[in-house]
Amino acid sequence: MTIETDRQLKEFFDFLGHQFGLANVWLALSADHGIAPLPDVAKSLHLPAANLDSEALKAQINSLLAKKYSKKADYLRALDYPVAWLNEVAFAAAGRKESDAESDTGEAMKQTGVAGYFTKSLLGRGEIPKTELGRRYAHSYSPHGGWYVMAVPQPFQVGTTKGTDHATPFSYDTHVPLAFYGLAFQPGVYRTHAEPVDLAVTLSSLLGINAPAQATGRVLTEAIKPPRRASTGDAP
Repeated sequence: MTIETDRQLKEFFDFLGHQFGLANVWLALSADHGIAPLPDVAKSLHLPAANLDSEALKAQINSLLAKKYSKKADYLRALDYPVAWLNEVAFAAAGRKESDAESDTGEAMKQTGVAGYFTKSLLGRGEIPKTELGRRYAHSYSPHGGWYVMAVPQPFQVGTTKGTDHATPFSYDTHVPLAFYGLAFQPGVYRTHAEPVDLAVTLSSLLGINAPAQATGRVLTEAIKPPRRASTGDAP
């Protein structure tokens, strides 16, 4: 897949070079997420990795909730580990409103081994810790999708019995490339903090236009070539 992606990018860049000349092109490359290392590989490095069975976890959470409410039901519509989607009808039948249902589910998930959780209700009210972890989950909030709980899994544990997955706040899932190409950019590797959201405001600055109204990034000035000043030559 990597070789095929390389080939397709080469063809695209060749096309741009022939059509416009690469001296007239700016390119930016990033990604939406990283991915956990394969648990078998991580375990060989003595990391606490594991492949988990999401269906078995879902059944365990349903069993814990049934015991709490003394009423058997499918309380989870789905478990896309580490996110649980709640069955609102089942919780309503047990006399639980959204905030209570989400908290109860989060506590049940902790009993299955997750490190913590954030509920849709708490995120919607902004009741989150003022930490980097809290900020990341706050940025993952959506008012849509029904009732849900976003759990914080243990590092290097993925919710598939084979292979690997993503959707955690850890560095292996959140570290992505951010690369620029073009005459406007200063060649080099920069150790300052940067995020994909910086891409839009950096390009806006170079184009001399306002950044998008909802932009939250910063202009990556360290990666931009200083403007060239025209030489005035020797005075007569």
